[in-house]
Amino acid sequence: MGPRSVAEEIADAKRTFPGVLVATATDSFMQCSYERSPYTRVRLTLSFPDGYPDGHQLIVSVVADDIVPVGLKRKLEGDLNQVAADNKNKGYTQIEHIFRHLTTFINENMFVPCWRELKQCVSLVKTSNENESSTKQSTISIYERQGKIRLGIVASKYHYNCSITVDPAYPDFSPANSGKACLLKVTATNFSEPIVLVLTSQAQEIVRRMQEGLSREKAVLLSNPIKVPKHFHLGAVLDKERVTSNSTILDIKHDTEALKRVNDLRKKEATSVRASGDNGYVNTKQLARDRKNARRAIQKLTEEERKHDEDLNSKERQWQLEEKKRLEGYYDSHIGQGGTIDPQPSLLVLVSFLVQKIKGLVDERCPACKERVLPENPDDLALMYGKHKSARERSKECKRRRPMRVYCGHWYHRDCLTTTMTEPPFGLSCPAPGCGKRIYHPDFSGDIQTLEREWAAKQARLREVEDAMNFL
Repeated sequence: MGPRSVAEEIADAKRTFPGVLVATATDSFMQCSYERSPYTRVRLTLSFPDGYPDGHQLIVSVVADDIVPVGLKRKLEGDLNQVAADNKNKGYTQIEHIFRHLTTFINENMFVPCWRELKQCVSLVKTSNENESSTKQSTISIYERQGKIRLGIVASKYHYNCSITVDPAYPDFSPANSGKACLLKVTATNFSEPIVLVLTSQAQEIVRRMQEGLSREKAVLLSNPIKVPKHFHLGAVLDKERVTSNSTILDIKHDTEALKRVNDLRKKEATSVRASGDNGYVNTKQLARDRKNARRAIQKLTEEERKHDEDLNSKERQWQLEEKKRLEGYYDSHIGQGGTIDPQPSLLVLVSFLVQKIKGLVDERCPACKERVLPENPDDLALMYGKHKSARERSKECKRRRPMRVYCGHWYHRDCLTTTMTEPPFGLSCPAPGCGKRIYHPDFSGDIQTLEREWAAKQARLREVEDAMNFL
């Protein structure tokens, strides 16, 4: 025999669904919650109307919070209230059916913790097709039970198809599974393998960095696959130190005024000493007081300057500490209640990075020659990486225009980058709009003096060859 009262129905639901935590339960309302992981939790409020359950249904309200966005709240409320309506003539059974639908939905839908991001990803892919003139467009398919997204990015004649699997513990990860909050796998593409490797490895590294708690900006910055030399930024740091800021000007003015005051006090003391040695009438007591007051003023001013210098040194040490944290990337990490760094949602960042970089690469132009980096025909791109051995001469010519990514993120033709890196002036900044970072690629030395010596040696060899030809 089933429950015959609200209290019995609540007790029976607790036994049947021990994972549902009932916080408060009375004859008029009940508050409960269910979670699959710390980042997947739904809280409900069930209200019992007068005359329940004879022909009356429970009123279900879902609490919106950081985990349950407004869109998911509306969907769940609609579904759960419909479940209650379907069972309003079946006695004291509505709570059981509501709990069953709730737990099934949470356990089988892996996208609950990233519901808001998922909707934004769908909107992002649709928006990216607005400027696409070809018949083929980018697509996104969602498989809720598997927690998988199939993403197909189309840009002109190029395509990049991949799958993204969301971990059940998202935005954290389960070591027993992939060890990634979002596992990225390339399924099909007509980009060349080196280009795919650069884009995919950075995308997966962004996810890993955000699992560690880094913000989007820091994760993208530190995931750069091009690793720079140890002292690559030394020149930029020195240039930064040479810049005179407003605070530096104020400090210089302060020091100048302090030195002027000390100099005036020294003159006053010296004048008092000379006057005390004159034969004329001199008020020796007044001179002594003046000398004493001058010495006290100098001592006090010196102490004030010492404290001022200590404050400046303290600020400088604090700045260096903050700069170190900033360079390490953890300066603006999100700290949880237990003092640990909370993992950050990375699905939208991952999809945005792939869509932006892949579509942007197809239209990108070499900053040196201003021509398209990638050929219009993907087969020509494969030829640049030596895939068609039957056309060796053409392949040799194409290799000169092989795309190469530099540290700042822009792509150059191979010959353009070689000319830029091996011929003076050295140490140039990237001329791409809004960039200004120094051009660097690991195939070339990052030391300007080394590049100068290599160029000088090359010129010497050319002169020797020219002299030998003239002699013959």
